[in-house]
Amino acid sequence: MNSIVNYHVIDQKNIGDLLSSPLDYFTFPGYNIERADIRQPQTTTRGKHAIVGGGGLLYSRFLDNIAELVTLKEGKKLIAWGIGQQTYDFSNLENIKSFNYSQYLDNFDLVGIRDIDFGYNWVPCASCMHKSFDKKREIKHEFVVFSHKKFQLNFEGFPRMTNEDIDLDKILDFLGSGETILTSSYHGAYWGTLLGRKVLAFPFSSKFYTLKHRPGIYHVSKWNQSKKRFSVFGKLIYEFRYKNKYTCKSDGWQDALKDCRTYPDSLQESRTSNQSYYSQILKLIAD
Repeated sequence: MNSIVNYHVIDQKNIGDLLSSPLDYFTFPGYNIERADIRQPQTTTRGKHAIVGGGGLLYSRFLDNIAELVTLKEGKKLIAWGIGQQTYDFSNLENIKSFNYSQYLDNFDLVGIRDIDFGYNWVPCASCMHKSFDKKREIKHEFVVFSHKKFQLNFEGFPRMTNEDIDLDKILDFLGSGETILTSSYHGAYWGTLLGRKVLAFPFSSKFYTLKHRPGIYHVSKWNQSKKRFSVFGKLIYEFRYKNKYTCKSDGWQDALKDCRTYPDSLQESRTSNQSYYSQILKLIAD
């Protein structure tokens, strides 16, 4: 039996990684489906069709891994599905526009990326196919805060949650309860938009700027390492810095709300794009 291997980052603690695999939503009758972590390409997958997706896999740390997949093709198809750029040097927006996609994608047989207006098929994260998006949710709060577990937003008085939770229904219920979502999570911004909510994003990488349905953007000047200070009688005696936890200043964030809007057709557009791309893949691997 022919096989299709889906390469992505397998992280059981990241809800985005858990739900971004297109093979969770689309079937390939007659093919044996396998999953592999892109960080550990195996020669045992040599000569099998490979789908790379989803997530921010167009990132320097994965360049060698993708190059290795090219060497394992052996006449089979190499397909990109819903992947996108990821760079932390985005202080100058020209760095985003000039991102070198070709170094990653030139040897792919079919390319669909989640980034818009870069000369490739637009195919957003396949998690839009999840049935939980069809549930109607009532707005209960003017604002809710959904933070990336490493890049956390400090807003007092608003309901808050992080992407450490891996229950999508619970996350979507939370996002859907807000009229406007304040978020430092890419999938928080993406999913909130699909739910028809306004989104104000606090970016930590370039990927927030490449969404087709652009959220409002608060341009973070710097993410600072979180720390706790211990003092006695006003004298600092110890300072502890969290290795993987950052915060940012958010002065004047309300001014950015003017750029927040809803996209009522975003869910259907995203699903239609994925369904169309799936049809293209079936044709490609049948030839």
